[in-house]
Amino acid sequence: MMHHRRIGDADVFNITEIIGPTHDPAILFPALPRSEFEAIAPALTPAHYAPATGRLVIGIQIWVVRIGAEVIVIDSGIGNGKPRGLPRFDRLNTLVPAWLAAAGAAPDRVTQVVMTHLHGDHVGWNTIATPGGWAPTFPNARYLAPRADFDHWHPRWLQSGGLGETEAFTDAVIPLLDAGKLEFYEAGHDFAPGLRAVAAPGHSPGMMRLDLHSAGARGVFCADIFHSPLQILRPDISGIVDVLPEVARATREAFLAEVADTGTLVMPCHFGEPHCGTILRAGAGFRFVHEGA
Repeated sequence: MMHHRRIGDADVFNITEIIGPTHDPAILFPALPRSEFEAIAPALTPAHYAPATGRLVIGIQIWVVRIGAEVIVIDSGIGNGKPRGLPRFDRLNTLVPAWLAAAGAAPDRVTQVVMTHLHGDHVGWNTIATPGGWAPTFPNARYLAPRADFDHWHPRWLQSGGLGETEAFTDAVIPLLDAGKLEFYEAGHDFAPGLRAVAAPGHSPGMMRLDLHSAGARGVFCADIFHSPLQILRPDISGIVDVLPEVARATREAFLAEVADTGTLVMPCHFGEPHCGTILRAGAGFRFVHEGA
């Protein structure tokens, strides 16, 4: 599945690798009492919550930005054929390569692969299986990762004897390091005119968001600042997957205050269709408006 939009002079695509009603809200957001979840569930239904199964709808988005001569993949998803302990991620066989080509991001055309952070569902298509092992998928691209995230995860990978806290570190990050293809960036880095890294820590220690300003329009690839619009309605609630939950909460609240009522297109990685939208103030809080609504 692929969607396209224009942000100023940039062509922006999102490719949905997988999506479904997968997450029990009580497990993903254990700090939110059930009664309080039930009060906001109607605002999440049906795009982001499936009452019949009692599960949040969570997707995996791979973003592509084409601007000028640059073809940039932002967060490369899970990947095909990757052995994973989580069954719904294990050894996928999806049409992502065909969708990337349709978005003008066939492997040999991509100029940069930017990782907002180094969790396994954001790095998988960095590499593909070859007879010689896991090799870079995009042969002409620069691969860029947040330095602080690498500095956090790499020592843990070494201490674990090459197993790591995330399986993808072994087959999607270390092969880039071994091939001399992995570069590091920090906040303030410009990937293309108008596309800049901004620190967004909490979900992981070094997570970044990417802000796009082009021809008077603005969009933000906000990575995992939010896992669900639930966290726009309740920004005080961090997820079980956040490494630094209090830092994540502060990042989320500051981001909402910054972009609300500005018309900024907010592009998360995990929302249900249509996957992105704008944020408006609603009394003392905020609400999410789907793109095109």
